[in-house]
Amino acid sequence: IQSVSGGAIAVTMTQWTGARLQVQVVPWMLVSDAASARELANAVEAAPRQLFSGGTSISGAIDHAVQLLSDRAANGARRVIDISGDGTNNTGRPAAEARDAAVAASVVVNGLPILALDPGLDLYYRANVIGGPGAFAIAASSYEAFAEAIVRKLVLEIAGRAGPENPGQRSAGVGGEPAAALEN
Repeated sequence: IQSVSGGAIAVTMTQWTGARLQVQVVPWMLVSDAASARELANAVEAAPRQLFSGGTSISGAIDHAVQLLSDRAANGARRVIDISGDGTNNTGRPAAEARDAAVAASVVVNGLPILALDPGLDLYYRANVIGGPGAFAIAASSYEAFAEAIVRKLVLEIAGRAGPENPGQRSAGVGGEPAAALEN
């Protein structure tokens, strides 16, 4: 983190389900050292699950994250949305439309599909969710593998490297420090 431009990243976390069901459970936090990273980790761990039903609207989550990034007064050099979930978009506008709008707003969308319910979900994420320069998806084979996959994904994002599974360049835009993490 200290090696990125400015020596810090801003992070928030949102839980989401349906097209209009998103809750920002961890406010924007600046992470620049071990102490602030521990503070963020504690906030994530303490955040209770607030949404349990309403469908799966990846598009709603992306749109919400773009709004959070737009509302943030000081945007970093790179703006990245992390989407993790265990299903395909089944409510709201198509996920690819939201992804394309995010990329047009100079936001990179990366993914972490959890394959527990749908072993082919990583293919859906690659085709419909991830986008922008260096965008990638890292799949978690199960819910138990999620923690290891997210650590691997965050290290690659913060280092500014495309993931090993899909370096997928979709369209032009500005890359960024990880700025919004969303989970379903």
